Amino acid sequence: MAVYVDLLFMVNFSLNAWALWATARLAGIRRRRGGLSLASLCGAIYAFGSLTPWASFFAHPLSKLVLALLMIFLTFRPQVPGKMLNLLAWFLLVCFATAGMTLGLYAFLLDKNPRGAMLAWGDLPLWVLGLALLVLYGTGGRFLGSIENRLVHVANSAHLRAYLDGAELELEALVDSGNQLVEPLTGRPVVVVTLSAISHLLPPEIVALSRSNAIWEAKLDELATTALVQRLHFVPFHAVANDSGVLLGVRVDCLEITCHGRTQQVRGITLAISPVSLSSNNDYQALVPLRLLPTKAAGRVA
Repeated sequence: MAVYVDLLFMVNFSLNAWALWATARLAGIRRRRGGLSLASLCGAIYAFGSLTPWASFFAHPLSKLVLALLMIFLTFRPQVPGKMLNLLAWFLLVCFATAGMTLGLYAFLLDKNPRGAMLAWGDLPLWVLGLALLVLYGTGGRFLGSIENRLVHVANSAHLRAYLDGAELELEALVDSGNQLVEPLTGRPVVVVTLSAISHLLPPEIVALSRSNAIWEAKLDELATTALVQRLHFVPFHAVANDSGVLLGVRVDCLEITCHGRTQQVRGITLAISPVSLSSNNDYQALVPLRLLPTKAAGRVA
């Protein structure tokens, strides 16, 4: 069977990048773009090992495990062993799901039995791979929501401590499993915070804009002079009472989440500012998504 080197490299690089990106989304952790590209490159080069006289070495499960750990380290740089193992589990889950979906669609649509030669991608139409990734991407949100309740300690509330430009803010938060808001540029989870709870830390221009019902019609150029301009994000949302809208968000230096005696610190999280109260009696001032709650392997998250 003929093996096309450029196709082998492109497919493996793309699949590695997809698996690492999906791992970041599932784990709710920031990925290093340069590190992701370097890790994907390492994985793509590793695939050529099957074409060398040392193919048995590259095919050994231990070698593949070492490669997976290296790719995770290059992409995320986890600082604690527990976080490394957590990311490894997510990474392997994505890889297995992608491989299973691809092989399943290949066998179902083309009515063939996948053969060992398919490992070189010489017998795999690229449209099957693309379709598999689309199906996984489309169903990934619901899949994540279904397993989060099993992997994360269920809770109704959490205590938050946010650090913003040297200032500290403490909040009582409601755990909201329906909060699927993400920051558009990074894809990271977003915490919703009431304006009244954070307004004392914000410049007047940001407070005024947060109260605006038509945020896109406001004078956005006025924000260019504020000290927090590089921390600002616009977060689109959909709600039952409001078809769609945009919330102004502020990226904090670090967010400390405490729940059931466990604490986790997450960096670079955006606080989306809600102009209205989140509870009738103001018992809580924030909505935290389920995926940000600390797990048994909680610690600092880069």
